[in-house]
Amino acid sequence: MSASNWVGFLGAIGALIVAVFSAIHGQRVDNREAGKTQQQLETYIMEQVKQDNEQLRSDREADRKKFSDDLAVLGAKKDAMEQELNQQIALKVRENEQLKQQNEQLNQWNAALEKENEAYRKRYGRL
Repeated sequence: MSASNWVGFLGAIGALIVAVFSAIHGQRVDNREAGKTQQQLETYIMEQVKQDNEQLRSDREADRKKFSDDLAVLGAKKDAMEQELNQQIALKVRENEQLKQQNEQLNQWNAALEKENEAYRKRYGRL
């Protein structure tokens, strides 16, 4: 083998070694870049999840406050309606008692008229 063949052979081996190392280096760079990209993507996803959770928590707290306020308003309305109904019931009870008294008076008056009518019939007979 001549020197030029050796040089060509060594050049080919050198080129092969450079190509292999270039491929390995390229793979490592790609892996690092992919790892970095994946880490950035995971960080972005985590931030989005945090923001979404904070927004949902804020919305839920706002809804809870709104429902609490609505419940307080409804409770006040219920108490007012209950008080009004109790007043109406008390009024109806008083009216019922008055009607019972009037009925009793009318029964007494009717009994007195019946007695008077009976006395009249005894004295003058039936017409």
